[in-house]
Amino acid sequence: MSAAELPLWTAAERESFFAAIARHRRAAWQVSAVAGVCIAILAFVVATLTAPLFYALIGLLLDVINLFVPMPDLLGAMLETLGDVSDHMETLPASRWLYLAIVAALPGLVAVVVVLLTLRRIVREAEASGVQELALRAPSPSVLTEQRLANVVAEMAIAANIKMPKVAIIDTPSVNAAVFGPDDESVTVLVSTGLLEKLNREQMQAVAGHLIGLIANGDVVQGMRVAQTLSLFGFVARLSDGIVDPPAWTRLWQTLREALQQGASSADSRLILELINPFGQTKARPSGGDTSNKLTWREWIRMPLYGPLVISGFFGGMVSNFFLEPLLALIWRRRKYLADAIAVQLTRDPQALSHALGELGNGSSFPAWCSHMLIAGGAHRGGLLSGSSVPMYPAHDKRLKALARMGATVVLSPPRRTPLWLQMVIAAAGVVVVALMSVATYLLVMVSIALSGLFTLFPTVILHALLR
Repeated sequence: MSAAELPLWTAAERESFFAAIARHRRAAWQVSAVAGVCIAILAFVVATLTAPLFYALIGLLLDVINLFVPMPDLLGAMLETLGDVSDHMETLPASRWLYLAIVAALPGLVAVVVVLLTLRRIVREAEASGVQELALRAPSPSVLTEQRLANVVAEMAIAANIKMPKVAIIDTPSVNAAVFGPDDESVTVLVSTGLLEKLNREQMQAVAGHLIGLIANGDVVQGMRVAQTLSLFGFVARLSDGIVDPPAWTRLWQTLREALQQGASSADSRLILELINPFGQTKARPSGGDTSNKLTWREWIRMPLYGPLVISGFFGGMVSNFFLEPLLALIWRRRKYLADAIAVQLTRDPQALSHALGELGNGSSFPAWCSHMLIAGGAHRGGLLSGSSVPMYPAHDKRLKALARMGATVVLSPPRRTPLWLQMVIAAAGVVVVALMSVATYLLVMVSIALSGLFTLFPTVILHALLR
């Protein structure tokens, strides 16, 4: 079927922007709820896998202090509890297992919260550092297109009943626009001169409506949370990689030390972009050195970390790349549809947004730190969700089709029909991948428990016996 033969939506088939907003918001909420539950479960698993290391360190610290001041015997109580559990494993009620799981994961969960708070500051400073690298300027009152931009942004902010955001211009031929900021109250609308030269007032108003829709829908804060979540699992993955690869640990520590310094710096951006892609390419390991199979004293010292950190790090990186990123990308696509529907609500003109998207196409490249807050684009290399197998932006024709349902007249590319056999193959492959992920998770947990018992708990019990 050619583009001219595509059927138009009839009046009965059309969807009001109110219905579109409600539908996309409901879908985004449903996927977000699933993602939230999955993230909580994964964080709990990581915290539980690292529990032997935390309890070993806390217990041995209490043993050392006990040499001078009487302290409770934490490791002794733990060993007694483990013995009791192993003797009555078949008769323990579910509530007892839940209590033990919470107690086991508690130190790891505290560590997760501390790391999240630290990453939250680094994410904010990474964005501030990215802004500093751009030559942003305020709209010039003497330039008609720039003053028109400021006017339409103000109009859309008033229509959406939100605080007027700042407006900044970036002198670049790239045709795109974005919003950025640490929160919804301190947000900036960023528009390229290339976009201003292409759009008329109605189209620019539609673009402003989409950007204001992103702000009104809380996408600025949600983007920060996505970056923090991915960087959390990426941090665990990079930390475990550094244990088995000392040069990788040196690189991570140097970047982390620079990022923890007060004030925004390029190290913040480098760290976050590295963490959100834990299996991405890193600098090659230096050649030479000791290539024998003998373990050095440093490797023997790192042995207690293999079970709690190395396995949990690989688990965190795996689920982040192959599970979390696609799931979060699906959420982000829904939020883009939602912003389009809000733009139609604010402008009452779906045709203007359709024409504006036609001028933008798939969007020109913007800096990686704002790639997820563009009006049009894809998963840019090095940006948020850049490693996802699911694009975080809807396909161009699908966005136009959604606008057509709200009354716009659009010309779409000829539809491509996926054969039924290919759909069945894709569905079967998805089932196989989920099954393999479940088996891999179970095996990783078992390997982590075995390594933790051999290299972490066994030396800890010997040291505890000597100290007590």
